[in-house]
Amino acid sequence: MLKSHKAIVGSRFYNLTYFILPILFTVIGLLYRLMSSKMIIEPVLVAQAILMLYECSTEYFGYGPIYRKNNLGMEYLKTSVSGMQLLQKSILTDSLLRIARTFIYTLLPALFIPKSTDDLLLYPVFALVLATISVWGVNLTRYITMYGFLMISNGPLMAFGMILDNLCIMVPAARIPMMIILVILLLGGVLFTQKFAEKKIRASYSDLH
Repeated sequence: MLKSHKAIVGSRFYNLTYFILPILFTVIGLLYRLMSSKMIIEPVLVAQAILMLYECSTEYFGYGPIYRKNNLGMEYLKTSVSGMQLLQKSILTDSLLRIARTFIYTLLPALFIPKSTDDLLLYPVFALVLATISVWGVNLTRYITMYGFLMISNGPLMAFGMILDNLCIMVPAARIPMMIILVILLLGGVLFTQKFAEKKIRASYSDLH
């Protein structure tokens, strides 16, 4: 499954996303810990906002607008015996890896940032928000052919994610209910992405969209 996914997204994206960025976030966390003994949540929120944009916008370079009719990147499916199976495995792997890497992105710096007991639930909620926005967001961006429009469409997604993050900060009692809801949304997003993608891709064989 990993081989199928890497074949679609390419080695550059793979190396940047799964090696360079985690190392970068670890270094940032260490530097923050060396320079400050107090927890400041604002840098974490800024990082989460940037990651929401990154998660949805970089999808374009791997899968492109695969939900649209006449997408040239999908033409090989109509002539390849194993093309459909390859993409099915790749999309499922992509969803699962999104969850894993968004948790890594969020929790790696948190290992080094000073925090109080009351703030321990913040980071799991941040990670769930980022993962949920990432998984559901690609279902929108896979329709968009122009990269400029794709970046614009990510604005509302990022804003919604930041609203959830700030709600988690301002209303501590909402953190556990939010975690439960986000887990349900996240699992539902993985299932929906897989089934919907298969439906759209199979329809491309007969040009039914």
